[in-house]
Amino acid sequence: MTNQSRMPPPRIEPVAPPYAPDVQAALARLPADWNPPFTVFTVLAQDPDLLVRFLRGAPAYRPDAKLSLRQREVLLHRVTANARCQYEWGLRAHFFSRQAGLSDDQMFSTVYGNAEDPCWTNDEDRLLIRLADELHARCDIADGLWGELRAAFSEGAMLEALLLAGYYRTVAYLANGLRLPPEPGLCRPFPMAKAAQGAAA
Repeated sequence: MTNQSRMPPPRIEPVAPPYAPDVQAALARLPADWNPPFTVFTVLAQDPDLLVRFLRGAPAYRPDAKLSLRQREVLLHRVTANARCQYEWGLRAHFFSRQAGLSDDQMFSTVYGNAEDPCWTNDEDRLLIRLADELHARCDIADGLWGELRAAFSEGAMLEALLLAGYYRTVAYLANGLRLPPEPGLCRPFPMAKAAQGAAA
């Protein structure tokens, strides 16, 4: 029996195909490699209007995005790790970490480290880690950090970063609160902590 088969079901049952026309239309707009649709979408499909609003409200993947793919992923790997959301962190690790050029050390740091880790050699990366941490801790941004962020990022990029952080915090509430199991073969687990690595050696 696999670990996946032992996972309990989500707290709200996903909708199974065939889907209602409005649900099918919403799911049809997802990228091809997100099919079959992820559980977060099929659970939300219990209320088709909520599903549509959730998808329409997503601030990521805009063709005119102000943040680069790497900047987006540094921010969102940290946001989802801070929320202990292995479901979304694992999906982002699977689909985007390589495209974003995130090293193994940087992936580890998004879960267990901080902006001062030596793996972060780019000032913008460090600022985005600090932004994610401050939003997680205070739901606010201190004036000093704001000044540093504005020296590095445009107003449009800052608006995008704030919306991204908030949206994926909501995803974490959904995934954690509903106990969504990892998507089979698509959710990379959190890296093993150093102490556990040592014990396993």
